[in-house]
Amino acid sequence: MNREFLINLLFLISINLVIKPFYVFGVDLQVQNVVGKESYGLYFALFNFSYIFQIFSDLGIQQYNNRNIAQHHYLLDKYFSSILVLKLGLGAGFFLLSYTTAFLLGYQGDEMYLLLFLLLNQLFITFTFFFRSNISGLQYYRVDSVLSVMDKLLMIVGCIPFLYLPFWEITIEKFVYLQTASFGVTTLTSYWLTRQYLKEDIRLKWKPVLSKAILKQSLPFALAVLLMSLYTRIDAVMIERLLPTNGAAEVGVYAAGYRLLDAVNMIGFLFAGLLLPMFSKMLHQKISINTLLSISGRIMFVITSSFSIAVCFHAESITNWMYDDGSSYMASVMVLLLIGFNAIGIIHVVGTLLVANGNLKQLNVVFVLGVLVNIVTNYILIQYYGAWGAAITTIVSQLIVAVIELLMVKRIFKLEWNGYFIVQSMVFVGLIYGINVLLVQITVMWQIQFVLAGLLAVVAAFLTKILSLKLILANFKSKAL
Repeated sequence: MNREFLINLLFLISINLVIKPFYVFGVDLQVQNVVGKESYGLYFALFNFSYIFQIFSDLGIQQYNNRNIAQHHYLLDKYFSSILVLKLGLGAGFFLLSYTTAFLLGYQGDEMYLLLFLLLNQLFITFTFFFRSNISGLQYYRVDSVLSVMDKLLMIVGCIPFLYLPFWEITIEKFVYLQTASFGVTTLTSYWLTRQYLKEDIRLKWKPVLSKAILKQSLPFALAVLLMSLYTRIDAVMIERLLPTNGAAEVGVYAAGYRLLDAVNMIGFLFAGLLLPMFSKMLHQKISINTLLSISGRIMFVITSSFSIAVCFHAESITNWMYDDGSSYMASVMVLLLIGFNAIGIIHVVGTLLVANGNLKQLNVVFVLGVLVNIVTNYILIQYYGAWGAAITTIVSQLIVAVIELLMVKRIFKLEWNGYFIVQSMVFVGLIYGINVLLVQITVMWQIQFVLAGLLAVVAAFLTKILSLKLILANFKSKAL
């Protein structure tokens, strides 16, 4: 299984590094520059609003199904049709709940019209995730990997004419329409591929007893996803609502910093997507997860720490390169968000292990704490410091959740603290900091300095033995599950 993780992680990162950065910086970034900070800020706030309620269109079915199919492949034919009917009903409820809540919060007119398409987009996304959960649960990781970038590839093709040809013009509405088309095509493709693995015909029939049983088991997953969405996505909504005079502009600043975090955090989501079915299968078969946990955790640590440190040294250059209206304020928000990326990386690895092990009740208690800390701290800091205050809140809430999850994993799996690894980590961070200090003294483009910092970080990881070439090669050669 360690071999499968490394091979598929390499494949996943490779195709995502080709497609998603081009989308983030060549499409999404350019859209914000063209339509303006306020227009994009409103879109970003509405997008986060729709994201928060997305869980009600799924209620944890995706995570439950992924774990279940990974452990019992034969359940695909038994559950697929019933879950599909159940999700159609949940989708209708999601629309009603979201639109009603938006109306009560004071959204109206053009905001409600734009929200309609964003909600439709979220429905397409949640159905795609459900279809993909079956594919990855069956261990077809490479097919799932291709589907993970399909919507972004379609968006690149669709948006390029509007952004780079002189006779067409992009607006935030056209951007959302193109998203709807891309997500829709990806959903249909995911459904068609999943259909190929089914041995029985699909019969859309409501089965209340089976649906109730599925929901009973998936609801803990739903609560976990809802709580995570709240403490990671509510920031933009609170900025826009708490600052009536300049809320949209502040959301635009926050979105500018968050874009880079979102882009690099794709690696974290890729880790989690690969690790969940792998951890689930290993735990079900009573295979030790220690080596896989160690390898994935170490790789994640190297990525998050080296990237966040490099961003701290080049934040202003990055914002000026990315945005027409880049500023030192925007750069400071970006730095804070990328510092929080270190805690997010921990959560992606150890949180996924806890989900695979079925520790949903304990996780939900942690997430409730994270939500409370996030909302209270945001309410205090946003009114005084705007987007900067929201970024501080992100660090605090993510760090609290990460530390508690680490302690939970240590206790549940009876792991010991590795004092040698802690020393290695401190030495590694010191080396990365020193490397960046030296690189900024070189009179070359900051982009070259940034790339060199990344390459030298890999060298430093092997020198400090955080990563072991011998261990990695041994796992590549191993055929064992």
